Amino acid sequence: MSLELDRRIAESGTRFRIFPQPRFLQKADGSGPLFPEPEQVVIAIDPTAIQPGPADDRMFVVDAVGKLPYNRMFRPPYQGESRPPVKAGEDGHFDHLDPASRAFSAATMYATVRRVLDIWEDYFGRTIHWHFESDFARMELIPLIEWNNAQSGYGFLEFGYGRSANGTIDHERPYCENFDVLAHELGHSIVFAEVGIPASDADEGVDYGGMQESSGDLVAIIASLHFHSVVDHLLESTKGNLLTINGLDRVGELSDSRQIRIAFNALRMSEVGERPHERSLPLTGAIFDTMVEVFQHDLVAKKLITDDLRIRSTNLPGTAHDLTQIQDDFAAAYTGNEAAFKESLLLARDYMGRLLALTWEKLSPDFLTYHRVLRTMLRADRELTGGVNAATIRACFAWREIGPLPTSLLMRPHTLASCGFETGEPSPAADGASRYASLPIPTPRPVPRPHGSAVPAGQ
Repeated sequence: MSLELDRRIAESGTRFRIFPQPRFLQKADGSGPLFPEPEQVVIAIDPTAIQPGPADDRMFVVDAVGKLPYNRMFRPPYQGESRPPVKAGEDGHFDHLDPASRAFSAATMYATVRRVLDIWEDYFGRTIHWHFESDFARMELIPLIEWNNAQSGYGFLEFGYGRSANGTIDHERPYCENFDVLAHELGHSIVFAEVGIPASDADEGVDYGGMQESSGDLVAIIASLHFHSVVDHLLESTKGNLLTINGLDRVGELSDSRQIRIAFNALRMSEVGERPHERSLPLTGAIFDTMVEVFQHDLVAKKLITDDLRIRSTNLPGTAHDLTQIQDDFAAAYTGNEAAFKESLLLARDYMGRLLALTWEKLSPDFLTYHRVLRTMLRADRELTGGVNAATIRACFAWREIGPLPTSLLMRPHTLASCGFETGEPSPAADGASRYASLPIPTPRPVPRPHGSAVPAGQ
């Protein structure tokens, strides 16, 4: 999907520069910044359609002066003092801004939110209408307030700064320049718009909360894979080996990036509690595992790796496989085929983006369970591929122990007796006669035998 988007807007969109990951992140060996320079991105808005701010018909930046964080009593729109809006260069673009300037930070916030929205609207194939559209036509973006936190809310995103070691504001770490954080928070808005919220006060929303956090992380992960530098760094560091314990360790060492660490986790439902972020991890892992499996299946189809290597590499921690040998085999396969590996990963990325969009737009928020997410995703895959990846999806979710609860009505058998049919012994009726004594005897037909696989425990 977004491979076509980038080609389509290359000439007609507006240019900005943003850091793909926070500029303070250091390389694993401590030799310097992981991403020392901002990268050019193009958003799907013609330069003539962007006003100073920057602003457009969907969102606008307000660089507020002396603003306190919004709360229940203080909500948008902001009507206080603000700094002059950031203007485009003479050519209508914003890629001329100095990364050391406050204007760059404001423009980065706008460009990141707009770029992530472009990506996901492309996956949905339509406009994503804000969940707050009944009150506001545009999202308010506030980039730099004196606050060691950030938040998203009804009609707004407002960001402060990271915290120093002693808990004070660290002005070297503005959240508005953190692509992952911005994309995650916009992800919440996308899910509110497309899935909605539980309607019943009786709905505790345990899995809904986990789904919300997982979806925010997945929006950020998929969006970050649109930076060529991020994809190149990921593949160069792992050689495409993304599922074994070696791959998990290598990615965990890439940087301090929260999103990268969240994607590569080995947690199952029996190992997490009910707090939304913690509960989100097995779901995020199951979906990311699915994307990696699709990536590796494509490598096999293109004869870039063997199916034996794929199978060995998908056995996660606890297996007896020689992990060093697996890594060596991936390195040998990757060397000389870097471009082909990258193409396969980008195809898997776009498949997963489209699969998630279809899943979210079909998902009900009411009494939501992860098992329902799984079933909805299988239906989405049937719509996208005819069910080609169904077995992969089932396996990845099963490993994470995502299935129906043992107490679920789905797990309760229904016998002939419980359905009110005769089973060979008379069932007493009010008049002492059989319930079906006066009914015509139907033509016998085979009763389907139950089938299926064992349901994993812990969910």
